[in-house]
Amino acid sequence: MPYINLHVDLDDIYDEMDRSDKRAMAEWLYDDGTLQKHPNPEIRKMVIDCESLMEEEFQKNLSKLWNRYYSMSGEDLLLIEQLCKKY
Repeated sequence: MPYINLHVDLDDIYDEMDRSDKRAMAEWLYDDGTLQKHPNPEIRKMVIDCESLMEEEFQKNLSKLWNRYYSMSGEDLLLIEQLCKKY
């Protein structure tokens, strides 16, 4: 089976991407660990800081849910239970 060589200029592709495409690309790079292992220490620090902020926000949301536990409807509790089972 013959091979085809394809040369792609990533600068051209990047320039063609819209904001949502760039966001998706950043998520892919994050998910595969590329950004966490980036040679630039400032980028690695930015990733760590972002992770820390996301964790803080998540903890705040958990605290809000806990404080509202007794006022939640059965549907709300079921939704939380389903999320827990999913993850």
